[in-house]
Amino acid sequence: MSGTGPTGAGGDSIRFHQLLQRWGPAYLKRFGTAVPWRQREVLEKLLACRTPALGGELFACPACGTFHYAYHSCNDRHCPQCGQTDADQWLANHTSLLLPVPYFLVTFTVPEPLRLWMRSHPGQSLDLLFATSAQALQDLARNPQRLGASLGMLGLLHTWSRTLIYHPHVHYLIPAGGLSLDQRQWVPSRPKFLVHVHPLADHYRTLFRQALQRDAPDLLKTLPARVWKQRWVVHCQPAGSGQAALRYLSRYVFKTATGDRDLPLLPDLPAPRLRQAGSRVRWRYRDSISGREEHLDLEPFELIRRFLQHVLPSGFHRVRRFGWLHPGARAKLNRVRALLQQAPVLTDAERAAWQPPQAELEPPEPLPPPAPTPLCPQCRQPMRHVGSWCAGQPRLRPPVRGPP
Repeated sequence: MSGTGPTGAGGDSIRFHQLLQRWGPAYLKRFGTAVPWRQREVLEKLLACRTPALGGELFACPACGTFHYAYHSCNDRHCPQCGQTDADQWLANHTSLLLPVPYFLVTFTVPEPLRLWMRSHPGQSLDLLFATSAQALQDLARNPQRLGASLGMLGLLHTWSRTLIYHPHVHYLIPAGGLSLDQRQWVPSRPKFLVHVHPLADHYRTLFRQALQRDAPDLLKTLPARVWKQRWVVHCQPAGSGQAALRYLSRYVFKTATGDRDLPLLPDLPAPRLRQAGSRVRWRYRDSISGREEHLDLEPFELIRRFLQHVLPSGFHRVRRFGWLHPGARAKLNRVRALLQQAPVLTDAERAAWQPPQAELEPPEPLPPPAPTPLCPQCRQPMRHVGSWCAGQPRLRPPVRGPP
C-alpha cells in the first residue's frame, strides 16, 4: 500500500534498529535456513549491537552512587546505529582532495531482467557492474574525437531504490576533465557536458553482454533478447564543486539503505499493540518523478526482508576508485594535482620525510583531547570508569557496597 497521508496517531514511532531487535529473532526463527547465511550472519551481529553480548564499560557516579552501562557497538557496515564517525572522517578526507574544477555525477543502472540474477550472485555481478561501467566511461573519454583524456572516478555502489526494492546502481563522482593521453596537460570538459550518455549507455550494455558471454554463458541464454535491444539507463548531471554530491555519497559508505530512521506507527496501531502479528509501520520516501512525499505501509517481516537483500558479500568493496584516482595510480594523481596547482598527495612516510624541522622554541603539537566522560543519567555529574568486559565474557557487575 502506498500513498500520502498523516503519520501515526499521537506521533508514536519506532527506530529502525529497535524494529530489528524486536522482530529480528522471530524473523530468523520463522524462515530458518531459507535466510541466506550471509544475511543471517549480519542480522545476528546487528541484534547484538550495543548489548551486553559485545561487551561494554561500567561507570559509577561518585555523587549519587548510580551505576551506568555503556555497551560496545558492532561496527558492521550494514548497521543503522554505527558508522557515523567513520562516515564523517571519510567525508573530511575526500573533501580535502577535491580538485578546483566542476564535477559530474554519473549513474549506471541495470535493466530489471538482470536484477534477480544479480541479487542471487552479488559478488560476481556487482564486480561486473563496477568493471563494465568504469571501462565504458574511460573508453569514451579517451576517444580523441570526444574528450581525448583519461578520467579519475570515485564510484559508490547502491543496491536499493527509495522503496528498498533491489535496484543495483553505481554513482561516479568525476572531475570535469581529465589527464591528456600524453600526460602533459589537463584537458577540461565543457562545464555542463562530460560525455554523450546514449553512446555511453550502449557501450556499457555491450561490455556487460561480452562479460556475461565470457563468465556466465548459461545465464546469457536465459535472458530475453529485448534486454540487449533496449536502451540501458545512464544519467550524467553537473555536480558543482562536488561537495554536495560527496556529502550525499558519504551517508551510505558505512551504512546500508535505511539509517536508523524513525518509522511512524499506523494511526490504528498504538505502541502497546506493536508486538502483535500483523502490525505495520510506515516507510516514507520521496518519489523521484513527482518529487512528492509518499509512503508504504509494511509489515515488519517485509521491511526486514527488504533490508537484508542489500547485505553485501563479506569483504566486498562498496567504494572503488578508477583511472588516475586508483590507489595504484598516485603518480598520475599527483601529476593532475600539479597541473591544477594543487599540493601532492603524500604518504605518511613521505610527509614525515619532507616536513621541515620545527624551530627549537616552537611548542609541540597539543595531544588530542581525552574521550569525554559520560554524565550520570540521574544527577548529570561526571561519572568514573569502573571496568570493562569483552564479547564472550560475563557482564561486569557493580561492586557490592559494604555497610556504612
